[in-house]
Amino acid sequence: MSESFQKTPILDTLENYLSRNPIRMHVPFHAGIANNPIFPKGLYELDISEVSGYDVAGEDNPLFQSERITAQYFKVAHSFYLTGGASVGLLAALFALNKYGKKVIVSRNVHKSVINGLVLSGLEPVWLEVEFLNEWGIFSSVQLSALKKCISEANDLAGCIIVSPTYEGVISDIKAISKICHERNVPLVVDEAHGAHLYFLEPGSQSSALKAQHSALKCGADLVIQSWHKSLGSLTQTGVLHLVNDAYFSYKDIKRSLDLVSSTSPSFLLLLSLELTRKKLAETQGCYFETLFKNVLLFKSELEKIDSLSIFKNQDPLKVYLKSNNVSGINFAFELYKRFSVEVESANEIGLLMQIGVNFNDKVMNKVIESINKCIIGQWTRDKRQTTRKSQVPSPLLHYVCSPREAFLKGFHNKNMEYHTDVKAPCPPGYATSIPGMKIKELGDRS
Repeated sequence: MSESFQKTPILDTLENYLSRNPIRMHVPFHAGIANNPIFPKGLYELDISEVSGYDVAGEDNPLFQSERITAQYFKVAHSFYLTGGASVGLLAALFALNKYGKKVIVSRNVHKSVINGLVLSGLEPVWLEVEFLNEWGIFSSVQLSALKKCISEANDLAGCIIVSPTYEGVISDIKAISKICHERNVPLVVDEAHGAHLYFLEPGSQSSALKAQHSALKCGADLVIQSWHKSLGSLTQTGVLHLVNDAYFSYKDIKRSLDLVSSTSPSFLLLLSLELTRKKLAETQGCYFETLFKNVLLFKSELEKIDSLSIFKNQDPLKVYLKSNNVSGINFAFELYKRFSVEVESANEIGLLMQIGVNFNDKVMNKVIESINKCIIGQWTRDKRQTTRKSQVPSPLLHYVCSPREAFLKGFHNKNMEYHTDVKAPCPPGYATSIPGMKIKELGDRS
């Protein structure tokens, strides 16, 4: 592994600044002095803005240098650090697509930030239906036949944007999807917010279910947006937008698009978190993922032995989605936390989702298995529930009255309309249950 991948231009700039013990006559107001006993003093010292050493232009800028090193590590054209979450990257991607057309293929299960991006960019969606698995209450993968139909019937296409992996760990065939898109000269944007770790999943290293290369960075996508805090270990609200190649977009295209939605005072703490995460990945070559993936396979196999418990067979090794035959996922999750202090990622009427983190060792695994077992055999499991979640099933997007942007803007003046004017997308998982411009009768409650 090249030593250059371990360089830290942002950290070097901060350390050089602090070594001078400067008199701070600049923002932020706290001037490096902690104002509470909760946060350590060092946190405030590192929380600075555009100081000497950072405020240089072009390739000498430490942020640009750090991003370029990260890009070289992941073998992409450029990697843009995000301090407003993956949402900022998705918004910027929509703006960048505007150069190619007025319509964009959008998978039904996109995050609400993509819908917001449609509103802000003015692009019109060509909706790509994604199968909803009623038995589990989650979306499946993108079907190639559905994509081919969309792409053959639409015109003036600016691009295609899909989600892989989904929140619950369902991975689509990015290699085939990118091939379909590129045959029609359509750029592909992949929301890989929950899948940055897939880059370190070697083909065939774990089981037959994990043989294919699943990382969008390796499978032909043009723009890939990741939330590093979700699966690589950086601080919350940090992410990266990867410009994978220059076939459709230039550095300038993405930079100017990000400038529209990014703060002019990015957090150095968050930027440093991204840089140091990349440094650790370079030092370890992501080897700790191998152990983690093996532990999860063992964890899932042990869970499958528990009566009245069903485990969803996904492709993402860091997501464990399960359901009980006796109780709702919400009640299950509540009892796990109330009785055993096991806090899960999320829960719905059907199942609950566990996100595997770096803390997942044998002790944690055994504790969780023991807690689940005790919940399953406890008296509280006697209340039966419905096997489907009809009130939550998203309706097919067959009819819409106007574009999301038009509907959203009209909503400021007259809300007594036959179509939705706002985005409703409970987070998590963040997919829309109502979308501006869609007929209310098409998106209403179908229970």
